[in-house]
Amino acid sequence: MAGIFISYRRDDSQGFAGRLYDDLLEIFGDELVFRDVEIPLGSDFTQVLQRAIAASDLLLVVIGPAWARPGPEGCGDRLFEAGDWVRAEIEMAFQQDKPVIPVLVGDAEMPAPERLPPSLQRLSRLQAAALNDRHWEIELQALADRLRALCPALGDADRRDSLGEPLAAVVRELGERLLERAERPRSRRPRRTWPERLWRPVRKALGTATVLAVLYVGLRLFGDTETLRQLDRFEDRLGVGWERLQGYLEAWLASRG
Repeated sequence: MAGIFISYRRDDSQGFAGRLYDDLLEIFGDELVFRDVEIPLGSDFTQVLQRAIAASDLLLVVIGPAWARPGPEGCGDRLFEAGDWVRAEIEMAFQQDKPVIPVLVGDAEMPAPERLPPSLQRLSRLQAAALNDRHWEIELQALADRLRALCPALGDADRRDSLGEPLAAVVRELGERLLERAERPRSRRPRRTWPERLWRPVRKALGTATVLAVLYVGLRLFGDTETLRQLDRFEDRLGVGWERLQGYLEAWLASRG
């Protein structure tokens, strides 16, 4: 699931955030990058964001020139409004002790502490990355290296990609062996009735589910603090996966008309 959560303000840096999102997808894979365009219709925005941030390893805050400017009504900086989603995303990450990296785009500068609400003033003290069009590829690679250092799991994704071709070769070899075995003459066995054929996979699935349930309950009852934390994180990532599946199904149904 998502290892990198991208926070941005649409009327400030949507183009930069989209470009960064696409490039990080290419580097780390679509299961390790999240932004709010993936939220399914009808979902509770707050719950989805909380779950996505909890399932992520770090938060990138894309900051453009208009990131901290007054809102459309001109009634003060949006970051001081309780309902500002950008503020909520950063606060959630701080509350969950997630690493937060400001990413300056469009020649933006880091806002001074007095321009930020008290809950976000820590952001101004964090070392920021900068991306600009002229040196985008070089600066993007430097950012990716920094993310790998902060989150070793992102490096694991690269290693999984590098194993893709050998793994595909193994799968092909297994498929050829299974096909060869299927073509061998076999002794005639009595035909099973359809209830017997149906019950066999159901029985296997129930057995596997029972073992997993017992293992989960055992870990919950007797696991140490770190084990329980990992279980909580696994559940959050399952939630993000379910939200993504809903989005894919909605998009497929919409395409079917």
